[in-house]
Amino acid sequence: MEDEYKEIVRKFNEIYNPLRKRYNLRSHIHSSIYESEDDLIEIWEYSGETRGRCIVREKETEIIDCYKRAIDELKNYKQEREEREHGRSAAMAG
Repeated sequence: MEDEYKEIVRKFNEIYNPLRKRYNLRSHIHSSIYESEDDLIEIWEYSGETRGRCIVREKETEIIDCYKRAIDELKNYKQEREEREHGRSAAMAG
């Protein structure tokens, strides 16, 4: 279980860190030691110090499940942003 956790956190950071730098993202990760509380990962877009749109909000009973779902959402976010930017640059070129 610990190896799986380390691997999933590594995968999360692998996709999150470049996006964090490029799109000014910030994350909030909460893992509770109490079974009655859910674990949480939130990722927000920021403009300077102003919090903008929430792009990921995963709440699960296990933190590893939060990471897995957050990875999928970050991949979708990355694809959407790149498509939007590509569309803009194509429109500017034309």
